[in-house]
Amino acid sequence: MKILRKLIQLHKFLFVTAVLFTFLSVILNLCWNKFLAQLLDVLENTNLFYSAHEMKLFLAVGVLIILMHTISEYVSLYLSAYTCETFAHEMRMGYARAYLQSDIQTLSGLNVGEEQSAMQNELKEISDYMSENLFSLMRQFGTFVLTVLFLLCQNYKLTMISIFPVLPLILYCSFSSRIIKNYTQQCQNSRKKINGFADMILELFPIIQIYGAYELIRGAMEENLSEWGASNIKKEQISARLMSLSGVLSFVPLLLLLGFGGFMVINETISMGTFYIFINLSGNVSGFLQNMPGSYAAFRRFRASVDRLEEKIWFNTQFI
Repeated sequence: MKILRKLIQLHKFLFVTAVLFTFLSVILNLCWNKFLAQLLDVLENTNLFYSAHEMKLFLAVGVLIILMHTISEYVSLYLSAYTCETFAHEMRMGYARAYLQSDIQTLSGLNVGEEQSAMQNELKEISDYMSENLFSLMRQFGTFVLTVLFLLCQNYKLTMISIFPVLPLILYCSFSSRIIKNYTQQCQNSRKKINGFADMILELFPIIQIYGAYELIRGAMEENLSEWGASNIKKEQISARLMSLSGVLSFVPLLLLLGFGGFMVINETISMGTFYIFINLSGNVSGFLQNMPGSYAAFRRFRASVDRLEEKIWFNTQFI
């Protein structure tokens, strides 16, 4: 992960600013849910009605929270996209810099198929992951942690009831992510084999033409393509099954929350507003855990691609 650390060092201010606005957006979302819970409690219990002046001030606070959350959300998305594209551009320039600053002897010893595979697979996967998942995963994790802490402050008993069934789901996600990782690695190896075979055909094309070995080459190429296709189909089937079961299991905490929380509202242990907070924010917990197998597999694939390109990307270190 040296590449990612160097990218962060090159653009520390941009990265830190994007992270801060991401967490600010999450915190303001929690504040908005707290405001709605307080509003429900006021409407439910007439003894809590504010005076006209207090109600105006209360609603003004709600409007202010909405405006701040909207602005922070927009700035967070803009900075996240800009940071990811900056990282991807810096990485592509570092890859090109490695070629331009290498001597002829080093370049002549490179395998064309492997370099082509690096550009088509590893470089593209790193760029796609950073633009699609880097800040998204960071946001989901931050939302998960802050939501759990926020719910613990509201009612720790109901929080434990809603979180306890998640523990078996975490174990299942850890088990399924390893399976997805293995099938993903098989797909990458099959694709790399195809690129190497294509490079061999280009190098040996005059010999193939002389001896008329078209049928032999086509048969071997079709075999490699079939292997790659079968690996992709197998990976997608296994991923779909594991993710489907993970989605079903993620509803167990919500069902328990509805059952126990409903009885607590009836017994007046908690207010309707507090119960609303738990129902509305339960998706922040279960949704993050539901996506854990796919997120973990994508991260492992991203890390494997980064490790393979560490020696092929040269950064301008004078600004680090």
